[in-house]
Amino acid sequence: MSRMRHIVRRLWLFLVAVVMPAGLLGAPSKLRPGGSETPISLPVGTVEGRLENGLRYLILPNAAPKHNVEVRLVMRVGSLMENERQKGAAHFLEHSAFIGTQHFPGRSMVDYFERLGMKFGRDINAFTGFDRTIYWLSVPLEKTDDGVLDTTFLAIKDWLCGIAFESERVKKERGVILEELRGYSTGDDFYGLKIGRGRYGRRMPLGNEDDIDRIDSATLRDFYRQWYVPQLATVVIVGNVDAAATLQKLRRCLSSVPSGLLKTAPVYPLHYGKGVQWQAVNDSLQRGCKLEIIVPHPTTVENGIEKAIEKQRSDVLSICLSNRLRAMKTDCDVTDQWYLADKNHFVMAFSAPDQRQLLQRITAVSAEMKRVLASGFCPGELEMAIHSRLQRLESDTTQRLSADLCEDLIDYITAGDRHLSSPKNVAAVRKGLLATTNRQLQSRLKSLLRCLQNTCLLAYTCSDVSQKDGLTAADVQQAWRKGQTRELQKYVFHAVKNEELPVEIPSCIAQKHAPADEEVTHRTVYTDLDVQELRLRNGITLLVKPTKEEEKTIFLTAIGRGGTADLSPEEAKRYHDAVSYVDMNGLERVAADTLLAVMSRLQLSMAVGEDRYWHQVLASAPAENAQQLFNLVYEKMCRPGTHLTDFEEARQAESESIGKQTLLERMMLHDADRLIANRIDSLVGDIDGPTAMPLSSKDIDELCLDTLTSYYRRLFVDPSQLTLILTGNFNVAHVVPIAVATFARMKPLPDAFCFSEVPFQPNSAPYTETFYDENDERLVLNYVFAGHYAPSLRSSLQLKLMRDLLQDRLLSVLREQENIVYSPYADLYYSGCPQQKFHFRLTVSVKPDNRERAETLLHAIVTDLQCHPVPMAELEKMKRSFIVTKRRMLSDKSPSEWKTTLTSLVRNGEQLADFDHYTACLNAITPEEVCRAFAEKLRWESRILLYKTKK
Repeated sequence: MSRMRHIVRRLWLFLVAVVMPAGLLGAPSKLRPGGSETPISLPVGTVEGRLENGLRYLILPNAAPKHNVEVRLVMRVGSLMENERQKGAAHFLEHSAFIGTQHFPGRSMVDYFERLGMKFGRDINAFTGFDRTIYWLSVPLEKTDDGVLDTTFLAIKDWLCGIAFESERVKKERGVILEELRGYSTGDDFYGLKIGRGRYGRRMPLGNEDDIDRIDSATLRDFYRQWYVPQLATVVIVGNVDAAATLQKLRRCLSSVPSGLLKTAPVYPLHYGKGVQWQAVNDSLQRGCKLEIIVPHPTTVENGIEKAIEKQRSDVLSICLSNRLRAMKTDCDVTDQWYLADKNHFVMAFSAPDQRQLLQRITAVSAEMKRVLASGFCPGELEMAIHSRLQRLESDTTQRLSADLCEDLIDYITAGDRHLSSPKNVAAVRKGLLATTNRQLQSRLKSLLRCLQNTCLLAYTCSDVSQKDGLTAADVQQAWRKGQTRELQKYVFHAVKNEELPVEIPSCIAQKHAPADEEVTHRTVYTDLDVQELRLRNGITLLVKPTKEEEKTIFLTAIGRGGTADLSPEEAKRYHDAVSYVDMNGLERVAADTLLAVMSRLQLSMAVGEDRYWHQVLASAPAENAQQLFNLVYEKMCRPGTHLTDFEEARQAESESIGKQTLLERMMLHDADRLIANRIDSLVGDIDGPTAMPLSSKDIDELCLDTLTSYYRRLFVDPSQLTLILTGNFNVAHVVPIAVATFARMKPLPDAFCFSEVPFQPNSAPYTETFYDENDERLVLNYVFAGHYAPSLRSSLQLKLMRDLLQDRLLSVLREQENIVYSPYADLYYSGCPQQKFHFRLTVSVKPDNRERAETLLHAIVTDLQCHPVPMAELEKMKRSFIVTKRRMLSDKSPSEWKTTLTSLVRNGEQLADFDHYTACLNAITPEEVCRAFAEKLRWESRILLYKTKK
């Protein structure tokens, strides 16, 4: 798997979170590679070529998802190409691509794609890195949408040669970028150390405030004309398309893009000074100390079979070293991963209670490196590491999602990396990996240690680096040299025997049950969803949704009403953590060791949990083991085990921890964002009143396992409270009768719980509170509007439409018209059963000078939505995005998404019959209905305002 893909995926998730088309620090590429004797194959069906003007294209037909096509414009242009006068221009230029082009003036490009059902920030986005700018469009595509690809290619053409750079709009966008800059952080205290001393540190993609203030339309236009040329551009199309027809459309639209004057694109390596470079960071929450010894060295670009084998061997070296050090009880993790441009970072990460022990561990690792260079690894060590890599090196024969394939192709374009997937390629790499020798690993380690002598980065963290006798770089060097002089005996490898002994499956897990079709009292098939709903005589509801992923696996969710918030204060103490205590005790009729062995052999997994109002079992197994899986879950619900010794140990540990502050609690005291989230939870009813009361050691000591088990049984064996959800790739005709026969045996208990369904009533008075963060220069305003609603799918959709309308207005007013924020965000949380409550959270980050203006504008937005129905076209655009999102998320290859959706329907009191007619239910919502909902549910006089600022 390509290392770049992980970086791109993390950036994608972040950009989705902020819903902005803005460049971030980005995912800089490795340098472009040379050729390879045996290249790794591109995915079958890939069409690759260039137009006469130099523009490169990659087209890959792919049917997952079937109604969507992923389009990317990959520009091998980033902040490294900027001259001193142009700093920040690459990222500013990316913003400019969305504020007006030749064929799409103003915001019309975004409007066009949103009318298709796309979402700005999720399906329409971009980012800028050091050496690339990537624009992406996730386009819904129906067979009848003949003009959609043509218009998409027209947008790409405008990005290449038609950006308008209107002076007034550029000036306005400057405010947005400045707000983005104020909220940006690399997230790494040692970023300055790791990025080196070359051009990268002087060309951060966002630039700084002075850089952004200097940029004008002329600067942007000059940079654009110089670098946005087709020779540096690649268009990627992956989705349910006809390759020939798509290529024809692409040629027709993009062949006319002027070729430009570029001769060659510059390549910049990552540069580090020679010798030891040291950085120490204070962390008041840190217990003990940590040190990373970082060795920059040339990366391996996986563009061919030989390079892929070389990369696998590097991983084997890291595994062998880590395993050896772990066996010697030396706390040091060894990794070797691509970092940036042409460099990998070989890292030895140490942690210790104090600096004396830290230095001892550095010496031990240094000595071990010396021993490995002299003697190599033992046969068992090498085979074990190779085996661990082979387990992850399998042919990728599943049909992958188009977005994932796009990421692979972007790696190929920007770095030369090719995803290893074809059986032939994988077999060749496996063969090479199996031939790995000690001599090869020793040579690799020797090369790394030579790099260590050339450049060594030391990243040190402790609670107080300012102390007089604190650790220094000289101390680390001395400890390392000491290890090089130490003489060690030959290492003896003790292999851990992992022989799988025969396991007899207990009868309660293995037993089969007679068919019980008569136990099904009601069966409904929802044809649009392809979901079956069965009601059993004992009250259980069974929801069945088969999917079509490659692995034949069953996922089972058993969910029922009843949780911690349903208890009185006295019950909360008496039943404290009952589900967790009972869950760890296995089964009544199966010994703990036997159960673990059986679950391992049959590949069964199971977890039991309880939250405020619900309890559930999550389990999975290969489809062929359906009977054993259902029996396991049945036994866990009806006959949980009791193991007094384990319970007493756990209770004693919890009793001793009472009054001791955990790391999370200490973090909470310093983290304003966590404190704000916690305060919101308390104000909107998301924190248990009774169970939030502090427990004493006496309360813990008085817990009784029999009492906890009794409570657990009362939760899990009332069939009328239970819904079972089955998703995954399995034979419905075979699996459903087994599920019915297994769970029809459950009988109601006479003392089952009866839970009240009391709606949550939010406070009607306004509330304001200030939180301080010394590390954040921004003023962050959090407005919360809470209320209750009558649960139904229509009500939920109404709330979601309100959320998206708020988000749209925040963007259009605060960002695009006023330019005082970067990424305003509207979110919605709702809980149908039993609380029947919702709350909206509007988050706006502004300069302190703009606080009053932001609040005035926000009030005006809310008032307008309360007094005037939104235009039908605006509401239809929102509805279309809902339909597109549902279709994309709930594909035939998404068992986990189906499980989540069906569980949400149960928890929120929404009906499957309505969900089966989702589009009709959505389309029935009118602008007038939404307007009334805003008036009823967003009361400005009852708002909650929590803001974060610097003292």
